[in-house]
Amino acid sequence: MLGLMIQRLRRLFKRPSQAQGLDPSHAMERYERGVALFGKGKMPAAEREFTAAIASSLPIAGLYHHRGSAFAEQGKYLEAVADYDAAVRLRPDYPDIYVDRGNSYHAVGRDESAVKDYSEAIRLRPNYPEAYANRAAAHAAMGDDDASRLDAEEATARGIDRDALEELLEETVKERDG
Repeated sequence: MLGLMIQRLRRLFKRPSQAQGLDPSHAMERYERGVALFGKGKMPAAEREFTAAIASSLPIAGLYHHRGSAFAEQGKYLEAVADYDAAVRLRPDYPDIYVDRGNSYHAVGRDESAVKDYSEAIRLRPNYPEAYANRAAAHAAMGDDDASRLDAEEATARGIDRDALEELLEETVKERDG
């Protein structure tokens, strides 16, 4: 999937830019370096590369999505949410952005917002096991055990490992009740 996104971005960057100060080839280089650094777990450096790509490009959802993920990996969840918001405005039909934003919302205890994002991801991709699993955890964090159980059943029916999901839900309930 990442390879396909890079191909799409390359096509976008090949289009002539009317805006002053934009350098599409520079943006693509920085984006690719950011992806490589992200893959190596070097999140601060990846964040810098994605930031440089954003600064020298027209607005592209993938750039904001990737920088948001670099922020989230560093525990900068509010920064991640801001970038995911930008990505959603640019590409509201891409379910992965909603799951990632939902994960950041869940990380900061905004589980109602997380549930909304996971639900939108499921609306866009009805057979999205990760969205069901994450929504089950958000429901558990809010104390809605019935909704959590239903989502957990949907997630496991779609291929999520039952034992791993049960462990996640148990941890979520311990944190909630702790």
